[in-house]
Amino acid sequence: MNARAVVRACLDLPQLLDRIGDTDDLVTHGVNSGEIVRIALKCEEHLGRMLTDDELAELSTVHAIGLLIGGEHFVAQPDTAA
Repeated sequence: MNARAVVRACLDLPQLLDRIGDTDDLVTHGVNSGEIVRIALKCEEHLGRMLTDDELAELSTVHAIGLLIGGEHFVAQPDTAA
């Protein structure tokens, strides 16, 4: 699962992600705090551990989420969950 698929799975309106670039701030582009919490939980599930405070603070872009969950290749993969 790539970063865009993780974010898409956590959004109330998944089509919102179609208007968000990988380096765009998620909250600025309409992702709400509850969705950010779901993204954090999904990242924790993927990593098999709790996120640190610093990692939680960095969950602001698709790119940052990709780097957290698996490195650059988790960002660059196309989103196949559309």
